[in-house]
Amino acid sequence: MKNEIVNKHDATFKEVFSQKRIAKDFIENNIPKEALDIMDMDTLELQKDTFINKELQENFSDLIYRVKINNKDAYISFLIEHKSYKDKLAIFQLNKYILESWMTIIQKENKEELPIIVPMLIYHGKEKWNIRTDIRDMIPGFCQLPEFFRERVPVFKHDFFNIGEYEENDFQKLTRLTAMMLKAFKYSFEEDLEVVLKNFLLALEEVQKEESFETIIYYGEIYLRYIELTNGDVMEEDIRNEIIKLDGKGAVTMSILERRELLGMEKGLQEGIEKGLQEGMQKRNIEIAKNLIKEGLEVDLIVKTTGLSKSEVEELREQLNN
Repeated sequence: MKNEIVNKHDATFKEVFSQKRIAKDFIENNIPKEALDIMDMDTLELQKDTFINKELQENFSDLIYRVKINNKDAYISFLIEHKSYKDKLAIFQLNKYILESWMTIIQKENKEELPIIVPMLIYHGKEKWNIRTDIRDMIPGFCQLPEFFRERVPVFKHDFFNIGEYEENDFQKLTRLTAMMLKAFKYSFEEDLEVVLKNFLLALEEVQKEESFETIIYYGEIYLRYIELTNGDVMEEDIRNEIIKLDGKGAVTMSILERRELLGMEKGLQEGIEKGLQEGMQKRNIEIAKNLIKEGLEVDLIVKTTGLSKSEVEELREQLNN
């Protein structure tokens, strides 16, 4: 069984990277141009299935996108590393994942052709992680071997991203929104709560230059909730104190806190007053949902954010499309 802290990181990572715009931004900034040139990123689509079996669940979890490469189905697989220590077997575990993915596709879909699977291994733990990403590097003198031998060594290669070691220039190539959410993972193990909160508040201010208020509220709430999950001692008073230190910044965070207070007040009011507030909140949530639909967010995440039912969100989307 995965421990509680792994589940917290896992759930937040999947919530963030299941947003197509975040995944697309990350892919486009971490795959070479010659590869992107034959990828149809407009076909990028989140898959509900997973290739992880029970044996590999302790090592990774995955989030899979289908995409067309040279007009053929292919997969981009975001693999989240659960370990916090160097493991020499990680490269073999990851490639076992790929082999079993192909076996699943062949068996389930009864196909004889294999799709390309691009594994992107993401890690953000405290410990330095310098595992090999190409199994051929483990064979001494591989490049000097005759072609006969080189052709018989399987190409087990993957891309590795240590978010914990990202520098500011690594974030700058991404959109401000993607950078903000990756910073949530980078600073999740930071022991100084003041540093964590300061980076959160400043990142949220930066995002205002590119995003709508509704989008900022949505992602800001995810970030803030993640801070609370990974820093059990954080209190709203701590956040308010950090806002004061930022000399006029932090207005968006105040909006998130005020929205939370409004939701808390709603629970404690008498039935008649509560009904009036609920109607007001319903109208506001409908407006938020409309804006999130325009931003291209998935229906399930809009439902989670606004509290509207799936049928209500789908009806709103149909109205906007018409």
